[in-house]
Amino acid sequence: LFWPARGNHAKMSGNCSPDLLWMLVRKNNAFMVKKDMGRIQFSKEPYNLTNQNSFKFSGLCNSKAADIQGAENGVVLGIKSQKGKNSPAKLYKTTKCARDFTRDFRRVAKCIKNTVGGYYRPDLSRAALTRWTKFHRSLKITAAKKGVAKK
Repeated sequence: LFWPARGNHAKMSGNCSPDLLWMLVRKNNAFMVKKDMGRIQFSKEPYNLTNQNSFKFSGLCNSKAADIQGAENGVVLGIKSQKGKNSPAKLYKTTKCARDFTRDFRRVAKCIKNTVGGYYRPDLSRAALTRWTKFHRSLKITAAKKGVAKK
């Protein structure tokens, strides 16, 4: 949240409670995707492992959140840093888990389990491992399709 300050610059409020932030953004935000069938609400926000619109998985409201993304030559595990909450440029830390992630499934899973489940947020370790498993399966399917097309 940005609050107006004196002069031409804006001051970031880093002392806002996560519960207050959740109350402000839970029903309306730019990342929300509402489906007509039932009461299902999804979220496209970064650092949301399950894409559910809930406080536990919210990347906007929680001071600690994790994300898994594929890079051009590896897998990147991103976490929110506690030291960077007053400076947005230092808010996110990224760790490259493996170079050849098509073969190193266990190595990446161990990196995720030790980082997210070990000391950062143990309640997100299962969701992070699930996301990695689905990501890895999708890579296998695309690699198989490319191999068939070349022959």
